[in-house]
Amino acid sequence: MTADALITEPALLSVLQAAAQARAQSLAILDLLEQHHQTSDNADAASLDDQLAVSQQQKILNTHVAQLRGLNRKAVLSVRATKQETTEARQEIDSLHLQLQNLYYEQRHLWGEISGCEEYEYVHTLCLR
Repeated sequence: MTADALITEPALLSVLQAAAQARAQSLAILDLLEQHHQTSDNADAASLDDQLAVSQQQKILNTHVAQLRGLNRKAVLSVRATKQETTEARQEIDSLHLQLQNLYYEQRHLWGEISGCEEYEYVHTLCLR
């Protein structure tokens, strides 16, 4: 199963696309360098043209890498924001849970007081016996 099939988030898909473009550009540069190495026995003019082509391809690669870094930074900031929202929601849930526990404690205390009052023998009930 590929990553494209598992990932549906548009922001992450753009990261994958940028990474694929950077990878393809890197492979293109490697191909140019391999061709340059194979034709290095030729004249210096061909070598200068090859170096110029590699330089242009490197600029394109640097553009893709810069885009990838920007997307990575954006993803990191998004994760931080999501963690902050999750923390705030968790604190709210913890607060509500504590309030619920306090209500249960108060309920048990009141039921104990009620049963204590029901079991108490009053003076007028003792006289009736």
